[in-house]
Amino acid sequence: MSRKSARLLSRSNTEPCGHISRKRKSEEDPEGAMESSKKRQQYRIENQWIPISETTAITTCALIPNQDYTPPQDDGSSSPDFFLRSRFRFRNYLTTPISLRESPFPAFSWADSKDVWQSLLKKELNYHRDSRMFDKHPALQARMRAILLDWLTEVCEVYRLHRETFYLATDFIDRFLSVQKYIQKHVLQLIGITALFIASKLEEIYPPKLSEFAFVTDGACTENEILDQELVILKTLNWDLSPVTASGWLNVYLQVANMEHIPNSEHGFVYPQYSSHVFVQIARLLDLCILDVQSLQFSYSVLAASAICHLASREIALQVSGFKWIDILPCVHWMAPYAATVRELGPLMVKFFSNVPSEDSHNIQTHAVDLNLLEKAQSMHVDFHFADRSSPDLKSQVLTQLTPPQSDKKHPNIDKQHVSPSECS
Repeated sequence: MSRKSARLLSRSNTEPCGHISRKRKSEEDPEGAMESSKKRQQYRIENQWIPISETTAITTCALIPNQDYTPPQDDGSSSPDFFLRSRFRFRNYLTTPISLRESPFPAFSWADSKDVWQSLLKKELNYHRDSRMFDKHPALQARMRAILLDWLTEVCEVYRLHRETFYLATDFIDRFLSVQKYIQKHVLQLIGITALFIASKLEEIYPPKLSEFAFVTDGACTENEILDQELVILKTLNWDLSPVTASGWLNVYLQVANMEHIPNSEHGFVYPQYSSHVFVQIARLLDLCILDVQSLQFSYSVLAASAICHLASREIALQVSGFKWIDILPCVHWMAPYAATVRELGPLMVKFFSNVPSEDSHNIQTHAVDLNLLEKAQSMHVDFHFADRSSPDLKSQVLTQLTPPQSDKKHPNIDKQHVSPSECS
């Protein structure tokens, strides 16, 4: 037998063994393969990074000075870009995903507190507002929006409309302008009064009549125009009319802050258990902030938490909101000049109205801020922008306690006079 024939014979003898080995392996492995497949299906990788977009309200990184930087000797061999890279460094901000924000609610008998908390958080993702919406409307300017909201505030005070009604109308206006394009300035007042008309029907027990909304425009908008615009706004918003506004979040946060003072937190959580004086102080800051279109870069829950941080404390703001400090830090820095402007005004007294229960007076929208305060805060914004403030100025805070006054300390004629700061401490 030749050497070549021996090799061929050897290969023919070994090949069946190889086939048998592979076949036996395939017959023995199904259970192991299925077990491995189950393990792969049981676990999955979930990306917790927050998507970055042009309209995101979250600062993901920042360029900060390098503390260890020492100016080198310029011998002409190094480029200016080299010095810039040496002097500054990047800092990444890893924010908390919405699904990981812990619920501060106590146990409820009427619902799962965690489900209630998650439903509030999910609404922030479903209701989109664009801080750059005026890029779609060349005929409009940011100041026009501020003038419109300032005028709507006056209308709310005249007709005793609730604060939530005003904030709902503001949300409808912003979301409508975020979707539409090429809105003309002569239509802006019609959009504003129609949004307030819709919000009042949702929030008020006795909303003003349609004729009264047309009357306050001084003939600029007719009743038929308001009705027609109402359908346009509702269709544009896809009938999504129940956002959790900044005012709504403020109510939630202050209620959570006073849980230990509620006798029965399980059932008593439904009714307001916080100081009305504290509420109007923080609400005034929010009123001023939302006049600025740049407030749209932050969510309502972040705005409310940042306002509490400025006028109460950082610890309380984080405790009641479930945020981490890095989550609200950009908004706290942005809000600093507005908080300083409000603090210069001193404490705000609760305003009482006829035919409005005294315990509900703090919920009525008042004209506590105006365009002059907005311009003052915006002029201070440049000075505050580069200030490295790790926390609000605690020495200049106007609030010391978030609990309501005890019953025996309330004035007997509280419905006929303003509430002073000492009475709410």
